[in-house]
Amino acid sequence: MKHRFFERAVLVAAGAVALCQVAAAQDKVSEYTTNEGTQVTVVSGQPAPRTYGPKPAFEQLDANRDGIITREEAQAYMPLFNDYDNLVHHVAGVTPKMYARWDQR
Repeated sequence: MKHRFFERAVLVAAGAVALCQVAAAQDKVSEYTTNEGTQVTVVSGQPAPRTYGPKPAFEQLDANRDGIITREEAQAYMPLFNDYDNLVHHVAGVTPKMYARWDQR
């Protein structure tokens, strides 16, 4: 009997999670009327995630072939550029070893 209760609880929890994910994916639309009588519609939500494709090779990003990826070179691949400051942390740029470690995340 306890086993069936557990199965049902798991199914209910899984269904609740699925419903929350569907609700979170939808935009929220709210309509308001200002004091002057103007109708305002507000649409809020998260944009669709961007896909950047596979990570480029280190050599592709190291445009000047000096062995490091500078901040300017990192702009060619936005996920790397977003992590650049945390990755380099007081060094001249991203080395091949650092890029390989970052690439494994």
